[in-house]
Amino acid sequence: MAKDKVITLGPNELPNLVSSYRLDDRNYLKWAQYIHTTLKGRKKLRHIEGNDPPRDDPKFEAWDDDDSLIMT
Repeated sequence: MAKDKVITLGPNELPNLVSSYRLDDRNYLKWAQYIHTTLKGRKKLRHIEGNDPPRDDPKFEAWDDDDSLIMT
């Protein structure tokens, strides 16, 4: 089932996200839209929205690994 599918990130997928659009004191709205769209496109938006699975969920470990990559 599509809802049960876990999409994981490779370690090379997020560095370009950070370096391609830098946040500064004048571009928050554009930066936020870029980050939101990028994470949504990679099906990782739930990591910043706080929709994490319960710790006893079998998918939690993969989610937690991706969360660590996104938050660094």
